[in-house]
Amino acid sequence: MDKRTIAALALILPGMIAFLFFNIYPILYSVYIAFTNAKLGNFPIQAPTAEPLRFVGLENFKWALSDPKFRSAFVWTWVFVATSVSLKVIVGILLSVLYNNKYVKGKFFYRALLIIPWALPLLFSVMVWRFMFDPVVGPINIMLKNLGVTNPPDWMTSVTWGFVALNIIEVWLAYPFMMTVITSALQSVPDTLIEAAIIDGANYWQRLTKVVIPIVSKPIAFATILTSAASFQYFLVPFIYNAGLFEDRFLLLYGYRKAFGSSVPHYGRAAAILLIATIVLAVYMFVNMRITRLQEGVKG
Repeated sequence: MDKRTIAALALILPGMIAFLFFNIYPILYSVYIAFTNAKLGNFPIQAPTAEPLRFVGLENFKWALSDPKFRSAFVWTWVFVATSVSLKVIVGILLSVLYNNKYVKGKFFYRALLIIPWALPLLFSVMVWRFMFDPVVGPINIMLKNLGVTNPPDWMTSVTWGFVALNIIEVWLAYPFMMTVITSALQSVPDTLIEAAIIDGANYWQRLTKVVIPIVSKPIAFATILTSAASFQYFLVPFIYNAGLFEDRFLLLYGYRKAFGSSVPHYGRAAAILLIATIVLAVYMFVNMRITRLQEGVKG
């Protein structure tokens, strides 16, 4: 082994070891826990009176698939993905088209204002929205009462209206990303194509749907896949907003509550839930990448 190879290994090995220790090892350890009966009393320290830590095979996965709350969380997670992603894409396209219009004055200033949600800490943003949706002193219900709504929604304790509130919060948090990606794609659309469509008699809607959006479809698909993966992993916002209300509505939140929120935390079952979520998300991402053929765009 020559000196250049030794020098290269000396530079690479510390990073590889750190990556394996801080990334691969926790993943593999979590997979191991998912196949055990790990719970409070035998993990991480064995109590004298507790059942010993042992390998239980697929028992945790069978329990999860037969648990009504798990099935509810699984279904409602996908409902949230469908609703929130649709809203994020629509809002992102509308804002991008609006602020990419040559007739809009001061659009660079507006774009700077519109990416503020990116700059704010997530905890701060969610706490502000909790205040906004407060059923008693929140500005939203006060405005609804001023508009004549005698019985405004209870955003904090009603799971239906709380679900609506989370969709609104998610759109507010994620539209800067969608707008940035779509705006960048719109700026690459050749003006000659728009002018040719105008000469052919196409109106604004026809130019948008038949010319512009098809050209930028791959960036939109890329942003949609990424933001849908983020929606599937929705955890911190419902946890801060009202964790108990949404326990059976979001898969990762349900797994967390099973591990740390129950009277007897069961780490093996929680790990099994999160492993199922990881596998489902990986399959979802793979299928969408194949359908949209984004990898071909990268190669090209």
